[in-house]
Amino acid sequence: MGGFAATTAGAQTVGAAVVGKDGWLFPLWDKVGPLNTPEVRQTTQIMGQAIGILRSAGIATTVALIPSKSRTYRQFLPDGMRVAPDTDRRYAAAIADYRAAGAITPDIDTPFRTRASGPDPIFFKSDTHWMPVGAEIAATETAKAVAQANVLPPSNRPGLQLGQPVAKTQPRGDLVRNLPEAQRASYAPERYQIREQVAGSSALLADDAADVAMVGNSYSQPLYGFSSLLSNQLNRPVSLFWKPNNFGPYNILLSYLTSEGFKQQKPKMIVWVQLEWDIPALPTGSGWGQNAMPAEKFLGDVRRAVGA
Repeated sequence: MGGFAATTAGAQTVGAAVVGKDGWLFPLWDKVGPLNTPEVRQTTQIMGQAIGILRSAGIATTVALIPSKSRTYRQFLPDGMRVAPDTDRRYAAAIADYRAAGAITPDIDTPFRTRASGPDPIFFKSDTHWMPVGAEIAATETAKAVAQANVLPPSNRPGLQLGQPVAKTQPRGDLVRNLPEAQRASYAPERYQIREQVAGSSALLADDAADVAMVGNSYSQPLYGFSSLLSNQLNRPVSLFWKPNNFGPYNILLSYLTSEGFKQQKPKMIVWVQLEWDIPALPTGSGWGQNAMPAEKFLGDVRRAVGA
């Protein structure tokens, strides 16, 4: 796999990992350098058009934009790696654009930044993903924003019942595999806590009758509890559709809209989970591989899928 390499910012990287301080590893693609601001606006405008198409089909959209790990935990970035001013403004600019397009968009960044100064992390130190506590913060903020928007009718079924936090251990994070074998041993499995479904709880995540659908990437997978926590906070069933993030938010949304689940039960609201570090990442971005597509195709396919 090779040894460490110096980046232009003076940081040490190996494979897809940036080696930070105090045992922190960051994804190489979670960049904090200067942005291409026009591409940021172009990306959020394309997303905004998709949000408008969904709205015209009678589907409300909530965008749950998950903050960047590197920006949130900047104090552990390697020496010489700094968050650029325009990157620091990226989150606020994106949610402003989504709100202007008609989406419900909670501010998850502010509570994340507040919590990041405390002793208990909200991201795994050696993994790309958040801990369940991060998902709980996001679910709480999302539920509050949805309640304030008052766009959902009362549910005739309750949400998931969750118990008290249970301690668990995650194997060494996905970024550790990038390190030379000699360095891997210093990264121990990480402890975390998660609230699990109470036995006999009646609301199922895969419930076809759910009128709220969470559509997202690997941060949405059941391992972190985001959809179950949101169901609990909204007190209504929430269905879940997720794929790994390398498919990209455009492909993931289209895959859901063309799925049998959507055809059988069109939701009243989609909670579209996105990652801040994917902005800017146009539908044509090379990072999406074979899932890249022209913006016109993405928007046309969304329109056809919802019959708008």
